[in-house]
Amino acid sequence: MRNADMEYKNYLKELADIYEEYKKFDKDKIPLCAAENYVSPFAKQGLISCYEGKYVSGYIQRDKEKDFIGSDYLEKVFFLANELANELFHAQYNDFRSLTGMNTVALILMSMIDKNSKILITDPASGGHGSLPKLCDNLGIQYSSIPFDYKKMQIDYEQLNEILLNDHEVSYLFFCQSDILQPPDLNKIDLPENVGIIYDATQTLGLIAGGMLPNPLESQENIVLIGGTHKTFPGVTCGYVATNSEKIIQQINQNISPNFLRNVQVNNIISVCLSMIEMLHIGKQYANIIVYIANKLGRELSSQGIYVKKISDKLFTQTHQIFIGKGARSIDETYAYFRKYGITLNKRNTKYIQGFRIGVQEIARYGFQDHVTELAELIRLVLEEPFRKKEILTLKAHLAKLKTDKYVIDDIFMELD
Repeated sequence: MRNADMEYKNYLKELADIYEEYKKFDKDKIPLCAAENYVSPFAKQGLISCYEGKYVSGYIQRDKEKDFIGSDYLEKVFFLANELANELFHAQYNDFRSLTGMNTVALILMSMIDKNSKILITDPASGGHGSLPKLCDNLGIQYSSIPFDYKKMQIDYEQLNEILLNDHEVSYLFFCQSDILQPPDLNKIDLPENVGIIYDATQTLGLIAGGMLPNPLESQENIVLIGGTHKTFPGVTCGYVATNSEKIIQQINQNISPNFLRNVQVNNIISVCLSMIEMLHIGKQYANIIVYIANKLGRELSSQGIYVKKISDKLFTQTHQIFIGKGARSIDETYAYFRKYGITLNKRNTKYIQGFRIGVQEIARYGFQDHVTELAELIRLVLEEPFRKKEILTLKAHLAKLKTDKYVIDDIFMELD
């Protein structure tokens, strides 16, 4: 018994040490990862609520006689989430039962795409998500790449329309971009009546909610919008599905649960509801600041002689992302310095960019629009003069102290039960 007690205490101490180690890293880092965001205490309160671990299945056509007792109370969360998402995304059907963005991609592929059918996808070489081709291979789905114009850094609409005109086997276009300077312009696509669109907005969901980017659901009828809720949308990890198409609603509703998901994380959905309330309150201002900071940082870095991708003479990006060159050293060597100094950008070595991806959605939450010049200097130092350790650490520490939420909502009403 004594050994068991010592083992318990040792494990507890180990876990506490792991937590404290990461907590310090998180406090000291400069967050430039395009795939992460700050989640406010207001939004986090759903995670500690009494909804954790409770069962509810179904959604629109839930069989109440077979479901767990108490599900009637939990079901109300789904309908509130649908109402809030309709306010932000103007969708008749909104579903947050899937677990992550990529989990949602898999569920949609299994629900909507027949085996051996053909789709066009965003190629990983042009910024597409690297997991999508592998998922298609595993599910027996044939796919080809959506053509891309690397000079204009956008889809080659002329080639795409030519394919859609001549290839009658294509059933869906699947836009799934991890690296994105400008979103697809769906109005430039001559979409046949029998071809649909799956639009993964994981990276840009918050920018759509804030009105900085067009809402894909308002440009086409046969379209489903999907995504994760923890990048430009400042929420906990959750998957999202939205559409106004009755046909698509029927395809996905019963397939998601119980065919592919038996239980759902209601506490996560509560937290996403709180993030949606947050976005209804501050979303337009927040989205505007994100794109403003991204372009300002692009200009500052470019003025210091660093290569930054552009989409036009005056514009670096329409999103939260910018892309910089690797500098004089190899990508891996320079990335090791960024890792060493706790600057959390992402390395990239594709036809889209050989260098680094920077995301500004989290620093926008901290009001970094007045500190972009200092941030650009920090990036330049690590990129070009990484041995100036004292100067780099001093500047990094100064910027890290500025990480305070500028969009605070104080209405905390859930407690740890």
